[in-house]
Amino acid sequence: MPKAQNDKKEGFFTIVRNDKKGGRNDKKLIWSFMNDKDMESKMTNSEEFKKLVSYLNKLRSRYFHALSAFFVYKTLEEARAPNVVGDKNARDNISVMSDFVNFFVPSKEALRVYFFLELAKMFDVSNESLHIEKIVNCTQSQINKLTVDSFKEFNQDRDFLEELVKNYKGIKQEDIKEIKEILEKNKGVLQKLKNYRNQYLAHDQIQKEKISISEEEITSLFEVLGKVMNLISSKLNHSSSIWSHVENDCKNDTTLVLNYLKRFEYYRLKEIDKKYETDLQNIKKI
Repeated sequence: MPKAQNDKKEGFFTIVRNDKKGGRNDKKLIWSFMNDKDMESKMTNSEEFKKLVSYLNKLRSRYFHALSAFFVYKTLEEARAPNVVGDKNARDNISVMSDFVNFFVPSKEALRVYFFLELAKMFDVSNESLHIEKIVNCTQSQINKLTVDSFKEFNQDRDFLEELVKNYKGIKQEDIKEIKEILEKNKGVLQKLKNYRNQYLAHDQIQKEKISISEEEITSLFEVLGKVMNLISSKLNHSSSIWSHVENDCKNDTTLVLNYLKRFEYYRLKEIDKKYETDLQNIKKI
């Protein structure tokens, strides 16, 4: 099978003839190419609608995992801080993290790198990648295809469909303008995030600039991304996602893990003492 020579093109098989040779059908397959604009021009309204919803769902899934990683990391950091969890809890948490240091150190670093990379990727501008700007641009360029009929065709199995169709507004150019203004306001922080990703995470640049990104800035970017996705999704498909529960869920689960380990450590040490006591008694009998 020949490979595409241009990453920007998408391929598909086309049967071009069906000849009989030697008593059998011989189908010839040709690898053809279409660029993105050609493909979009041949898409029906419902196909364009489906593609855009698919893009949003994929981005929302990545967003949820990155947001969860951020809050788990934040909880692990706060678990060591006396001013957040109190002196005793902080000492106990530090102790249990030290007992399982080969788990907690790489896990924390993996969480940190993951949410930074994913956040940067979701605000990327590459033509070959899926990110929020691609979704915004795709929405704007195909806005005339995102009709109420497309919505109805895509949601045939949805409850209360007729009522949803009746109240369908669709996304407008003024919505796109509002979204672009939101993204533009965060341009400075996004540039810092991009530089940090390029110099510290995607590459280990020898001469790095000193880049400081605060927790408030990271939180703000996650909020902006969630807001923009919901704005598009609510207008496009009468759907939105709630993210307010993620922080508490991650905090509670991470705290439970630490508490279980602290409670378990007592019994683990007791089992070790019992085992060595038994071994010592057996040795004395010999």
